[in-house]
Amino acid sequence: MNEDLSKTEGNGGLRKRLDEAVVLVRTVEQLRKDLREDGLQGPPVGDGAFEALRAQVLEVLGRREAEGPHAFGLVINRVDLTERQLRAAMAAGGLHALAGAVVLRCLQKVLSRMRYAGLA
Repeated sequence: MNEDLSKTEGNGGLRKRLDEAVVLVRTVEQLRKDLREDGLQGPPVGDGAFEALRAQVLEVLGRREAEGPHAFGLVINRVDLTERQLRAAMAAGGLHALAGAVVLRCLQKVLSRMRYAGLA
């Protein structure tokens, strides 16, 4: 699932857009908002940005899952993943795959807003 999402844009897919400082900063802001985690740190711009964000999101998802199905479900709803996307990610790689899907979904939100604002 993560690979499919990351290939929705040409030449490098969505992940490559995290190489742009403004996109990375806005994605971190979106993740903070959707996950309600002010402590998320913005990684350096570059190839490792996606995995650095995924690692932080994985930690948050693990905590929310431990808090129970309601807390976990709230995160999934705020991020706006469908039930199908959730099931596919969990089947493909559990919380690790889901964390990647969350990062990509927040990145999609950022890019959509930028496109409609004429910035992308």
